[in-house]
Amino acid sequence: MKTKFDNIVKIRKQEVDKIKRDIQKINSALKEIENKVLKLKKELFSFSLPKSGSFSQIIQSREIQNAIKNEIDNLSSQINMLNSRKKALLEELKKAEIEYEKMKYLQAQEIKKMIKRQRLKEAKEIDEIAILLENFKNG
Repeated sequence: MKTKFDNIVKIRKQEVDKIKRDIQKINSALKEIENKVLKLKKELFSFSLPKSGSFSQIIQSREIQNAIKNEIDNLSSQINMLNSRKKALLEELKKAEIEYEKMKYLQAQEIKKMIKRQRLKEAKEIDEIAILLENFKNG
């Protein structure tokens, strides 16, 4: 049965699904970035300064270590930003799911009313047929 809430329910469901997809994208990005951070940390901890060589080689090694540390810091900032966005999306998802459930409830109530009206109409029609049949028998 078609109700006036069908389109609204559909839109609310699409909103919920979109937010869920956005959260999944963020989770994937977080995993990817966290894996990069772990890889960089392993690289940093396994990195050793040269025991001998020129001063420029030592400076170059230090610069490589600093570059790795900076990259880890940048990735950590991205993780924090994505976690904040995820938290906001989870709040949005809660609200969107509540709105979706409200519309589904209203839709269900409307369908119940429509079924009740249909049954009453059918009952009246059956009563009219019964009266006509009774009149036909008696007449």
